[in-house]
Amino acid sequence: MSDSNAASYDQVRDRLDEIVEAVNAPGISLDEALALYEEAVKLGLSACDLSEEGAEELLEQDAANLTTEQANQANQAEATDNQDSPAEGEAAVARQDEATPVSR
Repeated sequence: MSDSNAASYDQVRDRLDEIVEAVNAPGISLDEALALYEEAVKLGLSACDLSEEGAEELLEQDAANLTTEQANQANQAEATDNQDSPAEGEAAVARQDEATPVSR
């Protein structure tokens, strides 16, 4: 969850706590309690949206990390394969040398 989502989520939670205290106060009218209830429902829905956005961000980060990790594993596997087969390793070095321009 991003910092702005976390701050908004904390604000929503704090306001919901205030609403609970207000509804539990003695002498609250039915109209006031109903208005607070409606506000709490809206806040609850916005908290769900914030949680969903945070979950999507985490999934995107995990996917990016997984892709990077898979690329690293593939590179390590290729390096290991090149070590196992000297001819392939030498061929890879030769290809790299051919691709590298010689400055004179």
